[in-house]
Amino acid sequence: MLIGLSHDVDSVRKPFRHVWRARDRFTVKQLLLHALGVKNLYDNFVDLMELEESQGVRSTFFIPVVLFNLDDVEDHLKRLVEGGWEVGLHFVVEGGQLRGLLRIERERLASLLNASIEGVRTHNLAVTRELLRLYDEEGFAYDSSLRMEEESRSTPFKPSFTERLVEVPIGVMDADLFGRLHLSEDKAFKYVVEKLNEAKHRGERAFTLLFHQESFSMKGGRVYAKLLEEVASRYRAATLREVVRDVEGV
Repeated sequence: MLIGLSHDVDSVRKPFRHVWRARDRFTVKQLLLHALGVKNLYDNFVDLMELEESQGVRSTFFIPVVLFNLDDVEDHLKRLVEGGWEVGLHFVVEGGQLRGLLRIERERLASLLNASIEGVRTHNLAVTRELLRLYDEEGFAYDSSLRMEEESRSTPFKPSFTERLVEVPIGVMDADLFGRLHLSEDKAFKYVVEKLNEAKHRGERAFTLLFHQESFSMKGGRVYAKLLEEVASRYRAATLREVVRDVEGV
């Protein structure tokens, strides 16, 4: 079973007052370093790259164009592409003119990185059938906005209403583990391992993990390091584009 690794990037910087309100999720040392400007706790690109490099794996980062200034992370994004990571579009749904906005955002990201943007994930997973059709019409290779529970499968598939677009279901998302199920890190680790075992037992060919970039240093998000070690020792892990090529051959 192939494991798809992915990270949504919803933010890259927060003022200290925001960090202080969430202080229970950080250590005293982390809070001090953030307050002194030594370590931005919401910018974990380098830490994630170093962790994944140590395990010999690569992942996909879904980047929004409108939630923050891309200039703030341009160097990180270029390093990702140069190092073999994948950058996809984290599309933010607004009131209307979705096709125009989708083209603007994709073009901005592709131009910045001088790279093809083939994958998309909808911010807040606020995807609809109509939006999936739009992604298909605009030539994306895959979308990854549906939880596996929506489709009762974790293996990528081509929806009946798309010509080319492949859907890559999300097997587990950190926001569900900690924000909705309120699991401890130990219980979250066991939960994910159990889901992986279940998927392998029923013959799934792939399983995708979603852990947010900005949560990596936080209580909860820190479990990703332990999970990655577990995954790398038992499975082959890859970017979502690689997963789609391996499973669907496109």
